[in-house]
Formats: sequence, C-alpha cells, structure tokens
Amino acid sequence: MQKYLIRISTLLAFLFIFSCTFKNEADLTTIEGMNAVLKENPKDTAALFARAKFFLGQNKPDSAIIDLQQLVAVDSTKSDYYMLMGDVYLTTNRTRYTRQALERAVKLNPNNVEAHMKLAELYLYVEMRQEALNEINLALRLDQKFPKAYYLKGMIYKEIGDTSLAFSSFMTTIEQDPRNGAAYEQLGLLLAERGDKKAVDYYQNALRINPQNSLTRYNLGIFYQEQGAFEAAMEVYKELVTIDPNYSDAYYNMGYIIYTQNKSIEKALEFFQKASITNPGYAEAFYMRGLCQEELGKKEIAIADYKESARLNSKFDLPKNALNRLGVSL
Repeated sequence: MQKYLIRISTLLAFLFIFSCTFKNEADLTTIEGMNAVLKENPKDTAALFARAKFFLGQNKPDSAIIDLQQLVAVDSTKSDYYMLMGDVYLTTNRTRYTRQALERAVKLNPNNVEAHMKLAELYLYVEMRQEALNEINLALRLDQKFPKAYYLKGMIYKEIGDTSLAFSSFMTTIEQDPRNGAAYEQLGLLLAERGDKKAVDYYQNALRINPQNSLTRYNLGIFYQEQGAFEAAMEVYKELVTIDPNYSDAYYNMGYIIYTQNKSIEKALEFFQKASITNPGYAEAFYMRGLCQEELGKKEIAIADYKESARLNSKFDLPKNALNRLGVSL
C-alpha cells in the first residue's frame, strides 16, 4: 500500500511538472503568456525571442529592440537572434545597425543561407551591388537551388543595365520555382523593352499565378498600347479597374486611347474625370480634362482644369501653354 501511494505521488508530481512545462510552451503564443514567463525569468531566451518577433509584427520596433538587446546579452551565439535584429533595424531605416546585425549573423553561422540573402538585400537597398552579388554567390554555394538568390541577381543585373544576365537570372529563378510570379513579370518587362511580343506570355503567366496583381495587369495593358493593339489594351484596362477600381492610370490610359484613336471626346472625358477623382493629384488627368472641355466648347471649365493641372505640377508645361493660348494667366 505504501509503495502504491509513493507511485501515485510520483505520478502526480510528474504530471504537475509536465503540465507546467506545457503551459509555458503554450504561453509563448500570446503576449500575456510571454510577459508572464518573463516576469518569472527575465532572461528566458525563448520568451524574449518570441516577444521581439511579436513586437515586430505589431510595428513596435523600439520594444522589439529592447528585448533583442536583452536577448543577445544573455546569449550572443545565435545567428537567428541577429537576423531578427537586422529585420527590426531595417524597419526604422537604421541601415548601419542592420548591416552590423546581419554581418554578425553571418559570422556566427557562415552556412546560414537566409542570413546571406538578407545581407545581400540590404546591400542592394543601399546600392552596394558588388557586395550584394558576393553574398548571393556565397548563398548559392550553400544552396544551388535557391530561387530567391537568382531573382535578386536578376534585379542587380537589371539595375546595372546588363539585361542579358538579368534575363538569364530570372529564367533560372522560374526553373527553380515555376510559381515565382515576380520573375515572370520581370521577364515580361525585359521583353517589353525590346518590343518582343513574347512579353505577353510572361505577363500572362505572372497573372495566372497572381490574378490580383494590378501592376502586372497594367504593364500588360501598356505593352499592348505601345504595340498599337488598342482593343487588347482597353480590355486589359477594363479588367484592371474591375479588380482595382481606384487604379487611376488605367482610367487615364483608356481615356487617352479613346481621345487619340476613337476621337470620342465626351467618352474620353469620362475616363479622365475618373482618373482625377481616384487620384486628385493627377496633373495630367486634369490637363486632358481641360483639353476635352476646350474641344467641347466649355472654355471656362477648361480654364479651371488647366489651372488645377498647373497648380498640381508647376513643372508641367502643357497646361501653361494652353492657358497662354487662351489668353489667361495663372
């Protein structure tokens, strides 16, 4: 009987310890739990790391930094801690501290591919392109099938004007990750610059992956418009404003196509008005509104639109020229 009671008491003690451990783990999923753990042990690294990530997600970088500084004071050997510190500093544009943190992360763990990539992104952000390429190449030595590395390489080559290497890098990206819509879009942009009709295929592939990407759809419309495929461009712009009713450039471009190709002044005016409503700072839209109003014989309204256009952009000469033509000063 006594042995039986000892076993029971031992089991209860084990269950109590287990439940406390489980409770502490569960606590790290909520800010209340993190605070409770840290109240008992201010140096609990798991809780400090979890709370720093929480604060970053809540856009409270200063609070996150306090926890991270406490964290590395307790344990300065973890690469992941410095990676998170780099993320936090970057949100406040403290790039020097971001660099220091990420360089420390790489030093602590030279095999940390993500740390190399974060450092490469930072170097690209501050226009240190060769340093960015060096970090990318280090990452690729560790993982030759890392799509993000090839994509970032493509962006660097694109920035320095080497479109051939940029194209090759983006192609490698989609070979490694066929669902990388951003790479398809970049390939579309590069081909569009050459006037190559294959750009359409890449834009459409990007849209199949992310149908809600307004910029990709707009770029497709621009390509059609520049190629003189005005009906196709109009269809793309119509789809775009259905998805994104506030995309002012799409309204403007539809108005411009109608104005220049169909010569339907009143219909074009409707689109220019929509462009200026969705973007009240759109100087070009107000100018085109004025041009339409002038052609419709509504001189006073035209003058008001020209003046607004000139007010919105003092370097925009067309509304000033229009006012001079009408004998009106600003």
